[in-house]
Order: sequence, then structure tokens, then C-alpha cells
Amino acid sequence: MANDVRKRSTNKGNTQKNISRTRINRQAKKKQQSYIKSHKRKKRFRFNIKRKAGFYLDYSLMFIMLLLIGVGLVMVYSSSSTTKETIFDILKSQVLFAVVGIFFMILEARIVDYHIYSKKWVSYGLYIFSLFLVLLLLTPLGKNVNGATRWIGLGSFSFMPVEVVKVGVIAALSFRIVNLGDRMKNTFSLFWLWFFYGVVPAGLLYVISNNLSSAIIISGMCFIITFVAFPGYKPFAAVVGVGGVGATLLVTRLVSTLNSGNNFRHARILAWLHPEDYADNKAYQTIHGLYAIGSGGLFGKGLGKSMVKIKLPEAYNDMIFTIICEELGLFGALCVLLAFGVLLWRIAHVAKNAPDLLGALLCTGVFAHISLQVLVNIAVVTNTIPNTGVTLPFISKGGTALLILLMEMGVVFNVSSQIKDELNE
Repeated sequence: MANDVRKRSTNKGNTQKNISRTRINRQAKKKQQSYIKSHKRKKRFRFNIKRKAGFYLDYSLMFIMLLLIGVGLVMVYSSSSTTKETIFDILKSQVLFAVVGIFFMILEARIVDYHIYSKKWVSYGLYIFSLFLVLLLLTPLGKNVNGATRWIGLGSFSFMPVEVVKVGVIAALSFRIVNLGDRMKNTFSLFWLWFFYGVVPAGLLYVISNNLSSAIIISGMCFIITFVAFPGYKPFAAVVGVGGVGATLLVTRLVSTLNSGNNFRHARILAWLHPEDYADNKAYQTIHGLYAIGSGGLFGKGLGKSMVKIKLPEAYNDMIFTIICEELGLFGALCVLLAFGVLLWRIAHVAKNAPDLLGALLCTGVFAHISLQVLVNIAVVTNTIPNTGVTLPFISKGGTALLILLMEMGVVFNVSSQIKDELNE
């Protein structure tokens, strides 16, 4: 009898232990499922404005970006004081695009998840649409300005499709690299990416709009993004080596045929090598830009007191950095360059700590876009390379360029906010 009671109590205890273990297992499974669901939600669109983990804003990145925009508005105002258009009309257009761009930037940073670019129809659709806009330059919508058809005119509004192409390349190339996965280690895949997302859009731009500088920038963007994603260095070293040798041979060939060539690129190279001989035509902007840089001194002549802007046509566009050097001096120019350095450092920091590869590549694309454009613009105004029509990001006048840049920054802010979300969880 006593043995039966002991057996029953033992069985009862074992049953309770099994029940408690089952409950613990169920609770663990529920927690695991809720954890998986919470991470799956990150890949969906975030239409709700208030995120559960809170919204993190990179204040240093925001401050330096707004500082550059503010400097740009002030310098556009100062540089346009001698133009035929009224200062109010020029500044009003730039302020309007800045406000609209900041609005869209906040929308992208706060509401639209950057994983929207992991959708095939979004990334490829944006890329194909941008190439379609370039083809529209061949239609009556193409607008010829200063001998080059680089604008699409829609009534009183006009824009440059090359700015949309830059966004399309960043989105489509980042999506394609993420989808390749381990196949990205294949050198053939790397060369295919270079061709389809570098050579094709750059070649199309060069052939249709004769825009060599933008073609070089887009090729450079593709090169930098793939350099970050590819595990090896040999293909990049080979391309740089072959490209360096080819460029040397090309420059040697061009210099040897300069006097006999009638091409406008020959004239540009001659004006670059001997600007003093072409001060009245091809090197007019370069010579006066160098005068402005040299006459600014250490602290400049003072805001609004530039003399060179009277002679420079549309000084608020490509040559605005020369006006900064003249009015604010070497100190002001170095401060602007330092601001760009801090901006790029923060973007690189976001790319390095991004939650996934897609976010890292998108931020890398924005980094490549801004850095290459700054380098080319500064090199042009200092006559380090031949003159090309590349604006200074956030500072030069140009509504389309500013709008696109701010939308790109919205993606960077969105990625940085999700880094904080990962830490909170």
C-alpha cells in the first residue's frame, strides 16, 4: 500500500515537471516567433510615423548638411548680385528647392524604410526610368543650353536627367549586389556589374548629351560601390593600372595633335595647358577664377565684395568656389572643405555600421556621389583638370541637383536611424 502511494506521488511529480517544461518550451517558442516577426517587420514599409524603438537622428550629420546648404544660399545670393535676373528670383528658386528637398528628406528618413530598394520593381524601375529620361534628350523636350543638350524642358520647369541617373545607378547596383550574394566573389560578375551599371549609363550620357564629366562621375560611383562589396583587390588594381596607362597614352596622343585638331575638346585641353593664351574665350572662366582665388588672401575681401563675379557669367554655378575664396579667403575655403570632410566622414560611419549590406551600399553610393563631385569641382576651379560643368554639392545653384542630394541624404538618415533601432532591441 505504501509503495503504491509513493509511486503515485512520484508519477504526479513527474507529470507536473513535464507540464512545467512544456509551458517553458511554449513560452520560449512564442518569444522566438515574436522576435522573428519583429525583424521581418523591418523589411516592410514603415508607414507609421512613430517607431516602436523611437526615431534616432544623427544630429552632427544634420547640422553639417544644413550648414552647407546655408552657406550655399548665402553665396548664391552674393554671387547673383550682378546678373540680369533679379536676386529675389534666383534666391527664391534655390530656397524653394531646398525647402521641398528637406521635406522629402524627412519623409524618406522618417516614414519610408530604405528596404524599399530591396524590391526589384523599385530599384530596376528607377534605373530604367532614369535611362529613359536620358533618351528623352533626343526628342523636342531636350533643351539646348550653351551648345549642349543636357536639360529636359517642361514648360517653365527644366531639369537635368543625369541627376536621376545617379540615383538609379546607386539603387539598382546596390540591389543587384545584395541579390548576387556569394556570386559576388566571381570576377565575371564584377565585370558584368561594371558594364551594365557603369559603362552603359556613362556611355549613353556621353553619346547623347556630350557630358563627359558626369559620365566619369557615374563610372567612379560604380567603381567605388563594387570596390566596397567585392572581397578582392586584384581586378581593381588591374583596371586602375590599365586605365592609367590608357589615359597617359590618350593625353600624349591628344597633346601631339592639338595644333591640328579642330575638336572643342582639343581647344579645352589647350586652354587648360596654356590658359593665358585663351583668356578671351575658352579659358575666360578659368583665368578669372584663378584671379578670384589669388586675390582673396587669408580672410577675403568680405561678403558681397567680390569683383570677379562682375566678369564671370553665372558665377553662382560651377565657379562658386572661386567667389568663396575671394570673399571669405583661404580661411573660409578651408572651412567649407572641412565641412565636406565631416559630412563624408559621418556618411562613411553610417555605411560602416549599417544594419545590412543594402544599407551599407546605399550609403556608399551617396558617399561616392558627393565626394567625386566635390573633387572634380575643386580640381576644375583650380585648373588641375580641364574645365567641365560640374557643380559643387549643396552650394552651387541648381534646383534638381539639390533636390536629388537631399533625397539621397534622406536614405542615409533612414539607415542611421535603424542602426539605433538595432541597438535598442
